[in-house]
Amino acid sequence: MILAVVNQKGGVGKTTLAVHLAAWHLDRGRRVAFIDADGQSSSSRWIRGARWNVTLHAETAADSILELAAALEPAHDVVIADGPASLAESTRALLLIADYVLIPCGVTVPELESTAETVRMLVNARRVRGGSKPPAHLVLTRVRSDRFLLTRDALQAIHSLGLPVCETVLRLREATADAAGQRTAVWKMGPRGKRAADETLELLQEIDAHARTTIDDGNAQLTAIAVPPRRRIAAAIGGRS
Repeated sequence: MILAVVNQKGGVGKTTLAVHLAAWHLDRGRRVAFIDADGQSSSSRWIRGARWNVTLHAETAADSILELAAALEPAHDVVIADGPASLAESTRALLLIADYVLIPCGVTVPELESTAETVRMLVNARRVRGGSKPPAHLVLTRVRSDRFLLTRDALQAIHSLGLPVCETVLRLREATADAAGQRTAVWKMGPRGKRAADETLELLQEIDAHARTTIDDGNAQLTAIAVPPRRRIAAAIGGRS
């Protein structure tokens, strides 16, 4: 199974989600490979620092990613790919080979606009693949209190992107931000990371359930997504950024 975490917008939590996915599967005794397709190599440094038993490759060239994934998949239970912060050819390559895609998204207008462009690329990848693959879910990340009007509006606006949205969100927490620096997962950080760990584990369990149920069936109804224009996204969130 190849899981790709993509979004052209940087700072939306792609690396945090991808690395925690790797740690979660590893903790369950699965053979995990990781493709770091982001030129910043943040996930590579994190995984090496954690000394996890993950087959790790850093590769940004599209053709090399295609070849690498094909070589890794037979020997591993799951291959996780952390995409770049751009609509690069490497992102297209990941969408052409992924069994399941996660698109992290923040709650501001620029983040929603960038996510819409990523969804557009996903739709085109489905056209090339001649069906509903790869199935995908949006993941809301770096969410502040639900009491903020912007957050409430974003929760409504994200549905205009036409993809299913994970019910569990990742909130803006200090422990989540510190995990990369400490080269660990939030559930290994002790009491100070408990709240972040609880929601991260809940999200990863939800993602695993979605992956197992959608990989076979796909999201057939989503092959004709009409990506909303920027003005519609801005209107949905009240024009606030």
